[in-house]
Amino acid sequence: MAKTSSSYICSTCGITTTGKGHLCNPVRLERLTACRYCGRLADNPRHLCQPMVIKVRYACGNCGRVATSRDFLCNPQSIPKAVKRPTKVKVKTR
Repeated sequence: MAKTSSSYICSTCGITTTGKGHLCNPVRLERLTACRYCGRLADNPRHLCQPMVIKVRYACGNCGRVATSRDFLCNPQSIPKAVKRPTKVKVKTR
């Protein structure tokens, strides 16, 4: 049986090759997915980027993972929106 070669990509510079020995930060291409918010290739399923953080509305009560939709979590709980505190106004006295 012939051995199949895997393709790798450097997560730092984006160069692809069949041998991971020549890459500074090799990741298998099969494990990569494009983030729907920033477009970056990520091998971590828990990838968080600034555009996604703005839209995060739920956290899992079991593991703490955050998501933009309840469907992505096993025990979703709403994250309360941040409340802006009124700034104190200094009154000048003479």
